[in-house]
Amino acid sequence: MESISISKIVSCHTCPVRFVIEQKQKKDAEPENYTIAKQISYHLGEELIPENIWEEIEMINPEMDNEAKELFSSWIDSCKKTRWPRASQTDVRVKSDKLKIHGTIDRFFNSKPQIAIARPITAPENGIYTADRIRAACYSICAGEHFGTEFDEVIIEYIPSGISRICKPQPRDRRYALNAIKTAHKIKSGFIPKKPENAPCTRCYLKEQCPTIPKRLSDII
Repeated sequence: MESISISKIVSCHTCPVRFVIEQKQKKDAEPENYTIAKQISYHLGEELIPENIWEEIEMINPEMDNEAKELFSSWIDSCKKTRWPRASQTDVRVKSDKLKIHGTIDRFFNSKPQIAIARPITAPENGIYTADRIRAACYSICAGEHFGTEFDEVIIEYIPSGISRICKPQPRDRRYALNAIKTAHKIKSGFIPKKPENAPCTRCYLKEQCPTIPKRLSDII
């Protein structure tokens, strides 16, 4: 059975039809907001020098424009207002052979909470998004199996807001994660899902490509 990335598992929870469409899409260039957030995250815990970080970003994606630079400047200003711990490691790959999922921990620490995931989105007014709670549950499962110890807390770093919040995955989060994992593997095996009643269609970035009837979905597959 093929291993599936944690980001795809979260996508499958949001809408299994979106997951299907994403499987058939060609991989485009890395989204600019992801590149910006990721590169900023590497420097959290040290002095944030905008010109140096932006130079790195331009090396990664030479097509960044002035609008992207303004976005970067805004995010850097937000992050400067927070005191961040320095990571002992970055880009730590973890996986679960049992569940056949994998992911990359953005920042890893020697003391608890040890896992930090950088997000290129603004923080909610309170708490943590459901999708990020499921993301945290998946990472805690993978890290637990990978390192042979329990990880009951995951830091979610909302880079655009300069805010970090600690997530303690609850049974509901793990249950959602397990259901999404099972559904994703079923789809990989040929199962054709239906669009859920609560699918976030109006704000989905794939809404123009989304089929309206099951027959058309089977055509995509």
